[in-house]
Amino acid sequence: MARTYNQDCILAHALDLLGERWTLLILRELFLGPQRFGDLQAGLPGIGANLLSKRLKELEEADLIDAPGHSDNKTRYRLTVMGEGLRTTVRSLMKWSILYFIERPDSSPARECIYTDNLQPDSVALAIEMFAGLCPEPELNYVAHIAIDDFPYTVYNMNGEMTCRRGADGPAVATISADVGTIMQSFRGEKTLDEAKARMKFSGDQKVIAHLLTCIVHESGDHKKAAMEEISVAS
Repeated sequence: MARTYNQDCILAHALDLLGERWTLLILRELFLGPQRFGDLQAGLPGIGANLLSKRLKELEEADLIDAPGHSDNKTRYRLTVMGEGLRTTVRSLMKWSILYFIERPDSSPARECIYTDNLQPDSVALAIEMFAGLCPEPELNYVAHIAIDDFPYTVYNMNGEMTCRRGADGPAVATISADVGTIMQSFRGEKTLDEAKARMKFSGDQKVIAHLLTCIVHESGDHKKAAMEEISVAS
């Protein structure tokens, strides 16, 4: 039987569903596209096969993920519409986490994570998507490709909302190639726009490239200010 807070509170009910260890991280792995069981386990070092199977079953029963086939390890787990609806919630939690830990004076694994240049490309792709929320362009709809350490991603910017997916098989109006270190340093404002551009490759629509660079290069600190203002308004 699943654990429960046994409280008449809508937040408690949500945590009954999502609060178990690894649950949100499994969903995080699926925000970038469908994954096989082995891919999920590789992206979540530390989780055992039995526990991963248990969590996947729970998420499927909750109609947050779908696993068509169930035949073998080739089965791809994917988000349902309700699962996809958690994207903005997880994105907001990621943003809050960055702002919280970057303001803490003491060293911690979380703070070191912000200042490392050794993150996985998937984490960087999700960060680009997150920062895009601080510089929306509702009138600029496009599909672009971003290669991060040679791992390809497709960026969909539609009606001021950006989502990223693994792979770059379809057409795109612009392409950016960069390494993890350059993007992370640009996020933290350690590189100017010109310095970042010198370490990237571009092709395609210049307006699209300019918007993507705005999401990546934070040399003025405006993104942090905008995020803090957003949190203040929400509170």
